[in-house]
Amino acid sequence: MHDRTRWDDRYRQGAYSQRPWPSDFLQQNIQALINKNGQSSGQALDLACGAGRNSVFLAQQGFITQGVDVSAVAIAKGAAYATKVGVKVGWVCQGLLAQSNTADPQAVAVNPNPIHEPVKDPINDFGQFQLIIMFRFVAPGLLTTLMDHLLPGGHLMVEEHLQHDLGEEIVGPRSPAFRVAPGALLAEVAASTQPYAVIEDFAGAVVEPSGDKAAVSRLWVQRLPG
Repeated sequence: MHDRTRWDDRYRQGAYSQRPWPSDFLQQNIQALINKNGQSSGQALDLACGAGRNSVFLAQQGFITQGVDVSAVAIAKGAAYATKVGVKVGWVCQGLLAQSNTADPQAVAVNPNPIHEPVKDPINDFGQFQLIIMFRFVAPGLLTTLMDHLLPGGHLMVEEHLQHDLGEEIVGPRSPAFRVAPGALLAEVAASTQPYAVIEDFAGAVVEPSGDKAAVSRLWVQRLPG
């Protein structure tokens, strides 16, 4: 099944509707992020934005925000939410993975479970941003490219489900394909040619706002001038 079809179906069925709050990682650091930026009206990009919880939050903080997701249903929900709370967000319905950007039924028929790989640069025409975020979406190798889309002094914040041995009480995907190994996020950034500073690098268990326990890898880096 094509990624867009699969995610459209999930959002129609109410996926994540019980998780309307912005990412804890983003909320906890937004003031520090604004202070480091010096102002909160920079351009922000929310990749794999889903129904827009983080995109809307950034717009509420004064960022000129663009949300990108493969699901048109999710984008429509995000647009409705932004209108309801009275903020403007730019929305783009686009995939970030190679499979997401093709609708070749013969390819799916030959290999119904293809390996998900990022396209070379899925946001090639998007320009550069003061802030790029990507939460709970695994796209191996994409972070290296994203560093080129940061303005000097800009920030990249990423949170992914972490591969772990913390027990069955951990929520989130069961397949390791949808989790990252410890250190994997920083390794992708290190493969970039851009100079950077690490502000936060965390891997471990956290308690979600819902009270559930999750295993996550979090990375926050700043692109340095030069």
